[in-house]
Amino acid sequence: MKQKEALTILKLGHTTFLTGAAGAGKSYVLREYIQYLKEHGISHAITASTGIAGTHISGVTIHSWSGIGIKEELSDADIDALTEKQVLYKRYINTQVLIIDEISMLHSSFLDNLNRIAKAMRRNEKPFGGMQVVFCGDFFQLPPITRQVLTSDIFAYSSLAWKESKPVVCYLTEQHRQDDDVLTGILNQIRKGDIDEGVWEELALTQKKRHSGHHTKLYTHNADVDGINNKAFDAIKEEEHTYYMDSKGKASLVESLKKNCLASEELRLKVGAKVMCIKNDPERKFMNGSLGVVASFEDDGTPVVDLQNGKRIRVQADSWRIEEDGKVRAEITQLPLKLAWAITVHKSQGMTLDAAEIDLSKAFTYGMGYVALSRLKSIEGLHLLGMNAQALAVDESVREQDEKFAHASEKASEAIEKYKEADLKKLHEAFILSCGGHVDAYTDDTEEKTDTLTLTEEYIKTGKSVKEIARARGLTEDTIVGHIEKLIERGEKLDLKYVLPAKKTVKEIADMFKKMETTKLTPVHDALKGKYNFHILRLVRASLKR
Repeated sequence: MKQKEALTILKLGHTTFLTGAAGAGKSYVLREYIQYLKEHGISHAITASTGIAGTHISGVTIHSWSGIGIKEELSDADIDALTEKQVLYKRYINTQVLIIDEISMLHSSFLDNLNRIAKAMRRNEKPFGGMQVVFCGDFFQLPPITRQVLTSDIFAYSSLAWKESKPVVCYLTEQHRQDDDVLTGILNQIRKGDIDEGVWEELALTQKKRHSGHHTKLYTHNADVDGINNKAFDAIKEEEHTYYMDSKGKASLVESLKKNCLASEELRLKVGAKVMCIKNDPERKFMNGSLGVVASFEDDGTPVVDLQNGKRIRVQADSWRIEEDGKVRAEITQLPLKLAWAITVHKSQGMTLDAAEIDLSKAFTYGMGYVALSRLKSIEGLHLLGMNAQALAVDESVREQDEKFAHASEKASEAIEKYKEADLKKLHEAFILSCGGHVDAYTDDTEEKTDTLTLTEEYIKTGKSVKEIARARGLTEDTIVGHIEKLIERGEKLDLKYVLPAKKTVKEIADMFKKMETTKLTPVHDALKGKYNFHILRLVRASLKR
């Protein structure tokens, strides 16, 4: 199935399973559908089975969103107690579309519990209380983490909820990541569980490649990763720069963000340090998984990174947040960078790498080899350091189920082809209206005609706050602050009265900049004992440059 067909089916409002091999464009389709929901005012929730996966799609964990947390079993009394929580109740009632990414790592029992809660909250006995649920993922990737022996009944598709909801299968078949037929062929053979001698020969050749020392290393265990990164960092004889995470919100939610996010509470950098970007840049200067080397530091401490693609970028602080009912309940702010001489296979899921050195000699579960190899665009970028018998193994039950998914997807394609465009349009509009949305999508034609800085400038002229501009543009507050800084740097005359904090606050911060005779943020932040977050300090500093 092509991406366009999958989007057409999603817009019909059916509970859907979006799947396909690594690099087939699942995340792209999700992002396109999320944008569609936003344009039509349809209330939705973006979640993932892990926090790491959640950051890829600007979502939260389904465990946090659902209110289930880490509980493995829920009694009727537990469900009754959850329905009494007003915030949770409103969340379920107001959500029309629930998106769950990386479904392969979600245990079947969790999905059944989610179905029970949704029905109780929404007082609706339809599957998931009548919400459209979009499952996204590939069951050949990493399975659920469980204390029990890995069996087929732990996968989400084995749950009663899955069988009850009967998701329409959209199996994407086009390849948008791998650049060569060799790697694609290897990955396909792993999926089929029928690996011939040619695969082993190709992989053996990659082991003979000369060790460059410049490519990211993927390991299966944290201890190996930490050891490599710390040793490489300490070997660099340059000045060390340290960046501390800023946080606000409910303590338990903040801790959840810290645990599930790749950002470090204390990030140490030096010129020459190998780093990886861990978020997508709204301005598309870099992507999650982009690799580079720290080239320098600006006067205010901002690191300058030379990416492998030849681009030189300034990396500013960004935010990870948990939002509930349109309000930010918890937020952490840090540079979206991580030391990246080595990372774990688990943390690589969802990334795209030009080249990597991969050690699968300690692989311990299904999917590790497939996930690791599928991060690459080409076999030319692979240097295999080692592997064991488990590395390329696939769960036979997953393979059999995958064949059923592929067949179901073909049936869905055939069914959708029978519809006329006019009929599909009517059905799409009917779903929008049933969700309380509006048929006429909001479009800002200037977005296509105007650069991103000018768009932010136009919003400033309307008297909107930074928070309001960020929400209207679908960007982070820190990104908007960065736009303001750049606009001032290029000489634009901005009226900042609506984006700046109270006059008293501005004066206090401005006086501290003058007192300390510096333009650097950290000394002022520390002198004010962390009273104001960094984006407020940046705004005041920018206003002083006018």
